[in-house]
Amino acid sequence: MVKKFKLQSVLNYRTILEEQAQQSLVLSQQEQQELIAAIASQQQELMNQDHALKQRQEEGLSIAEIDIYESRIHHCRCRSNELQERLARLEKNIIKQRATLLQTARDRQVMDKLKERQETEFRREQERKERIQLDEISLRKKGPTP
Repeated sequence: MVKKFKLQSVLNYRTILEEQAQQSLVLSQQEQQELIAAIASQQQELMNQDHALKQRQEEGLSIAEIDIYESRIHHCRCRSNELQERLARLEKNIIKQRATLLQTARDRQVMDKLKERQETEFRREQERKERIQLDEISLRKKGPTP
């Protein structure tokens, strides 16, 4: 027979909060990986455009073509900077999410320990009562002492 933990609903709630914090962190880390890939792709595009411009300049370009290449390069740089800023904000958010996850895990562990202590105390009390009953039974079997 196990005594029902009175704060089980609180433990369940804290477990849910911890799971939500874990899920949020995982999603942010996935987004971080996607941003890193997008930044690498944007950097590669920038290098390709720069290389193409230099190669075309050796062949001879009109002013209009130079403007087009420079516009593409400018766009790549702006996009890359934008992605870098998003990544920086996301990394700050990830740090906060890790701290939140750590705190929610600690909160849940406190409740787990409380539950374990309560169960241990209940078992000890049950064992004590059983010993008392067994002692009484053995005394009854021996009969009255003269």
